[in-house]
Amino acid sequence: MNITGTTINGYVFNEFIDSGGFGAVYKAEKDGKTYAIKIFREEYILKEFRQRGDKNRIQREISILKAVNHPYLIKYIDDFTLISQSIPSIFLVMEFAEGRTLRKILDTQGPFEEQQALNIFSKILDGTQYLHNIRGDDEGKGIIHRDLHTKNIIIDVAGDIKIIDYGISKIIDYSSITKTGYILGFPPYMSPEQITDSKNLDKRSDLYTLGVVLYEMLTGKFPYEFSNFPELVDKIKNQPPTPPRIHRSSISNRLENIILKLLEKEPYQRFTKIEMLANSIKQDEIRLTEKEYDISPKFYSILWNEKGILEEYLKSNKSPLNVILPAHHQFQQKWMFQLDRMGIFHKMVDPSTIRLAYGTYTNTKGLTKLPYAPTNFQVITPEYLHDYKKQKQYVGAVLSEQLNLGADVLLSPFHYTHNTTILPLSQRNPVAEWFDLDMKLLKESIDYRNEKAPDKEIYAGICLNGESLNDPLNKRIVLNHFSTFECDGYLFFVDGIERNTSQITLFNYLDTLIQLQENTSKPVIAVRVNIGLGLGILCTGVSAFSMGTSRFESFTENLYKEPSEPYNLYERYYFPSLLTTIAVERKNPTKLAAINDVIGACQCNYCKGKSVIEVIKNPNSKLHFLHMVNKDVQIIKTLTDVKSRLNYFIERISIAKKMYEKLTGVFTSQDAIYLNNWEKVFNELLRRT
Repeated sequence: MNITGTTINGYVFNEFIDSGGFGAVYKAEKDGKTYAIKIFREEYILKEFRQRGDKNRIQREISILKAVNHPYLIKYIDDFTLISQSIPSIFLVMEFAEGRTLRKILDTQGPFEEQQALNIFSKILDGTQYLHNIRGDDEGKGIIHRDLHTKNIIIDVAGDIKIIDYGISKIIDYSSITKTGYILGFPPYMSPEQITDSKNLDKRSDLYTLGVVLYEMLTGKFPYEFSNFPELVDKIKNQPPTPPRIHRSSISNRLENIILKLLEKEPYQRFTKIEMLANSIKQDEIRLTEKEYDISPKFYSILWNEKGILEEYLKSNKSPLNVILPAHHQFQQKWMFQLDRMGIFHKMVDPSTIRLAYGTYTNTKGLTKLPYAPTNFQVITPEYLHDYKKQKQYVGAVLSEQLNLGADVLLSPFHYTHNTTILPLSQRNPVAEWFDLDMKLLKESIDYRNEKAPDKEIYAGICLNGESLNDPLNKRIVLNHFSTFECDGYLFFVDGIERNTSQITLFNYLDTLIQLQENTSKPVIAVRVNIGLGLGILCTGVSAFSMGTSRFESFTENLYKEPSEPYNLYERYYFPSLLTTIAVERKNPTKLAAINDVIGACQCNYCKGKSVIEVIKNPNSKLHFLHMVNKDVQIIKTLTDVKSRLNYFIERISIAKKMYEKLTGVFTSQDAIYLNNWEKVFNELLRRT
């Protein structure tokens, strides 16, 4: 349809400007003002947007775009629909921006000098940041541009910019347009996830595109050389970009690293927000968070009935203790929630929400008294919390209880993603339901914290099956989803991580912890792991691990499916030289005596000069544990880099293996297999460091 020279709705169409796959742009005038008008057929709108009546979302989306008001974003002024030859078309009226596109400037002048490029790029960031933070039509904040490239950035003679065409791609049905050969987005700027699933993008897709824009501004080239579209797609999805310094050696190393981070294949490996990118450009180092978190090595003790033990320990140890307090213990262990009277503690309250998904929770003292426990013979399920109002109420009750109990750090309610009590059916995927539910609860938790307790940090609770991380796609899903939330850290429960966990599962578990912390710069706490493995986790650079005081060394779903734990006749005693605790019979600790005869008795204050009967009794065995584990953590703290820590831990493994060789009268060869597995896994981590 050629409309040059015509007048429509009072707009005089004077000049054709450009056309693309889904519309044309004209220069028009009305009442002495100049406008740009984009025209596209309604048939190119996604069906869910153009349904009639209350379900018509076109106007709602356009109204959101018209509300945008920022000096670096083009202003949407007006819109109307015209039917020509029985074909309805949308007319979107914008202010007219004087200047040239960034694409034309690069074509005529070549790449920019670094500082000049950054001056312009900072304005592009300002405009994109405003878009990402505006309240949109969906439940999250922000407008994703989805089609940002150098032809959609106009620069005037003063060096100011206007970003155009933002938000339009959201409502376009590209499946109908691709029949004419048009591809969603300008291909060289497409993120890997945009190629795979263009409907389900988050803001990090725009961050990838910004990396391409900055790359092009500095080099005049795209990150990939290609001769056809299939080759480009393959390289975007599977090949590393050509480092910008290859094209221009004068680019600073810091800026190149920023660009390469923006061009990472996985969203979780990029910056999560424009603010973080902007701060990294201004600073001398890449910043992944707006605040700096303490990720130094820590041990968190999961408390149960250790009141007397802690009182005794604090008589000679004045360092702060990190503790995790199960919420349901408040009713029979009230002292736990009055720790400030005893000494210095950093407290986190586990809301015990995992347990509430199993029918056996009613057999555990305290769980039914929690204000958010289900009623009327129900358990927590995705269906139980399907309504957003109920989700909000649940989150409010969980976090309010933590505040009442004096938590220093809040923890979102979370559940075991691979819960086996709900069977998968042909039309039902319980794992996806649990995962989606916990994502929603985390969002609600962050909003609650921001409103009710803005001075508190909030951690995301994550609980899943260890073997699920062996699948690369599952691992990416976990990392991509959790890395995008504005939480302050992560508490990681993983089923199946035990002393004798297989090498493959152990490696992928550790790699997930490492990747999550490295790519968010937020602390990660590995929960309920063996003491030796916990020390190894600290040596990988991961912030913290937790277990009980010589107990709670692993997490399995069966802990919550069984009515109760049987009475244990054994006490676990920590042998640092073996990197593990060993079960010793309380009434007949001959095993402890046999080990001490070979490797020597412990000389700490709680063991020295005591008989094995006295050592294995409470409180001595637990005081010994607290003393030795905190001593181990302090040693790791003195090692300033990950490579040194890994070498230290691998040497500890070697020592432990030699000790087992001396203890053939106590242990079988199978008892030390865990050390062989650890040795191979941690050597591989060292190799990759």
